[in-house]
Amino acid sequence: GDVMALIGPDELAYVDRTNNVQKLSQGEFVAIARLEALYTQSPAIRQIYIYGSSARAYLLAVVVPSVELVELFRKGGDAAEQVKAAIRRGLQQVAEEHGLASYEVPRDFLIEVEAFSPENGLLTGVGKFSRPNFKDRFGDRLEARFAEIAQEQVNELRALRSGGRDRPVFEPLASAVKATLGVSDG
Repeated sequence: GDVMALIGPDELAYVDRTNNVQKLSQGEFVAIARLEALYTQSPAIRQIYIYGSSARAYLLAVVVPSVELVELFRKGGDAAEQVKAAIRRGLQQVAEEHGLASYEVPRDFLIEVEAFSPENGLLTGVGKFSRPNFKDRFGDRLEARFAEIAQEQVNELRALRSGGRDRPVFEPLASAVKATLGVSDG
């Protein structure tokens, strides 16, 4: 069940266990457990579950924010947007610090205020993720988010086709790249 990488002639490196590796649609392999461990180094992120599919080219996540951010999130409105922005900054900071590839950074995430625990069935008795329970609890919402992102990309490209001629060349080009690659304005 171990995944190894051939890094040179007769030289192997341990990557991860097969049940912790996800192959994305473009053929990249992602070590999910490693990413989850790295992202929890961010002060904004208490716990994170990363979700991917071989039918998709990017990852999504379920994030339990830090205690302070959970309190802020519960206020709703602009506070919820501030929490999302803080988590997004935390993900980007960890990715930069560890030299992660863009496909290793979740494109979007759901916020969960209840910590993952054995009591809610998301952790096993020894503290490991119960991945089937995560999929049962969050799978439909994550798949719906994948569909929303795809529809947003289609809508953006349609808008560019119909109204892009009236704008300076750089603007529709930048918007097309953003929509196609699913990157943020930054």
